[in-house]
Amino acid sequence: MSGTQRVQRPKTEAGRAVADAPLGAARRFALSWGLFRNFAYDALRFRKWSYLMGASRRRHFAARILADAHFLEYGMALSDAQPGFGRARAVRLSHDLARYFADMGQDTTARTALGVLEAYLAFNADAPEGLAPIRAAVSSLTALQADGVQVGAETVQRAQIQAASGIDFLGFVQARHSVRSFMAGPRPDAEIQRAVLAAREVPSSCNRQTCHVHAYTDPDLLKRVRKMQAGNRTFGHQLSGILVVTSDLGAWETIGERYQPWIDGGLFAMTLAYALHAEGLGTCMLNWSVEHQQDRKLRQLMGLEENQLIVVLIGIGWMPEEFSVCASQRLPVSEILSLNQPLAG
Repeated sequence: MSGTQRVQRPKTEAGRAVADAPLGAARRFALSWGLFRNFAYDALRFRKWSYLMGASRRRHFAARILADAHFLEYGMALSDAQPGFGRARAVRLSHDLARYFADMGQDTTARTALGVLEAYLAFNADAPEGLAPIRAAVSSLTALQADGVQVGAETVQRAQIQAASGIDFLGFVQARHSVRSFMAGPRPDAEIQRAVLAAREVPSSCNRQTCHVHAYTDPDLLKRVRKMQAGNRTFGHQLSGILVVTSDLGAWETIGERYQPWIDGGLFAMTLAYALHAEGLGTCMLNWSVEHQQDRKLRQLMGLEENQLIVVLIGIGWMPEEFSVCASQRLPVSEILSLNQPLAG
């Protein structure tokens, strides 16, 4: 750069710095400025696409509908559920549903909202005060049917849960490794579909279910996407697929939820990795710890809209009969568990 001193960047391996020499003033300033720009990149995207400033987009109303429906459901599921609870939330849900249905028609979100409102009205049959607006709104949606959705509160048996969960889970998770050696095999499209079916059961904030899996098993597409992530350079050519997990920024409302896309995305991604493990596939979590320029490049390559937050990538493939993995010693439980730690004050 003519007339400008270039700031020397440290050498990197797999996208991470390895130099440990003291940082000069110019480098410290560059790092501070880069940190600020990346914080601003995340904050401005959250402000633009969330409904922090009020719901206005279809995605905003879909997220609020699911959140309000979930609020009413867990109220009905409480052991000491009180008739008449959540009336203001139910009124808003009925208004949002009418608007949403007019725009989107009979999709799963609309059917879920209608089913929850019907269950709520039935739950409050003996406490009708203030429910007339909700009944009127539900009665007006004659073209909408709550078919094929699970709503309201359901009764489960402890014995049923214990029978279905009677596995050696510790052994299951200890048998999963970050695999970096793969062999050729068929495209794992069916296995991915079954794994996503399992991952959708993961908890999400107010049941908003913001995560999406973008799966690439076509060799040409897979190659182009994996080249955007530095950590798979030594083994990525062996992968049978690469999954990109995203979360929709349009589903979040408050300042306190600014990190929730990553939290929900992390829960979803790990559940997906375990589900792929159960399908017999090797997995390797490919972190997306990148700066905003690289994030834009991958979103542009994939055709993702700006509201889609990339959480993590997962490389998958068929495991050979025998291969090496990192031993990865874990810290003892005593170092990562504080049980009944005294509270301040």
